[in-house]
Amino acid sequence: MAKSSRSSGADPAWRYAGTLDDVWEGEMCAVTLGAVDVVLCNLDGELVAYRDSCPHLANPLSEGDLHDGVLTCAAHEWQFDAHTGQGVNPASACLERYPVRLDEDRVFVGIEEDQ
Repeated sequence: MAKSSRSSGADPAWRYAGTLDDVWEGEMCAVTLGAVDVVLCNLDGELVAYRDSCPHLANPLSEGDLHDGVLTCAAHEWQFDAHTGQGVNPASACLERYPVRLDEDRVFVGIEEDQ
């Protein structure tokens, strides 16, 4: 069973991002929520969401690879711990994370109103 994840910050607007059938365990998928592109990752049943943009040159992370909990950008192979968003290579990089909420099998991502 998938679990949701939380991020700190202001109360977000919850936007429908699909169902659990859209992002199976060990996989990721891209969704556009208003003006924000998001990559959803299902990590052993835990759902996490990040801005679908590598902090290096803004390439879509969803075009990369998710393997053993490491998200790798396709453009220049920057790597991130998909559980935390922290950079693996380079370690100084960090992804912008969004909270995720489940309502039965429906997935919602919290995006601040001004985004």
